[in-house]
Amino acid sequence: MNIEEIYQAEQELVRYNAIMSFTEILNQEEYEFCKALNAEEAWKYLNDLGDGRYLNINVYSEVDKEEFDLRKEMGI
Repeated sequence: MNIEEIYQAEQELVRYNAIMSFTEILNQEEYEFCKALNAEEAWKYLNDLGDGRYLNINVYSEVDKEEFDLRKEMGI
């Protein structure tokens, strides 16, 4: 690997880690990118919602969703 290839690989890893750590709903391109870098982890944490959207259960929080729903019901 030359220096440019190493840099590119590092940038892809940074992007992958950012997506897997902070993105709750992925689009098709993000899913394909993550699947290409780590298919096993993508299969484990990314669930198909349909219409080219994927739920990242590594980020998704049922507690946060319940809190959001409660606030919405209360009109807060």
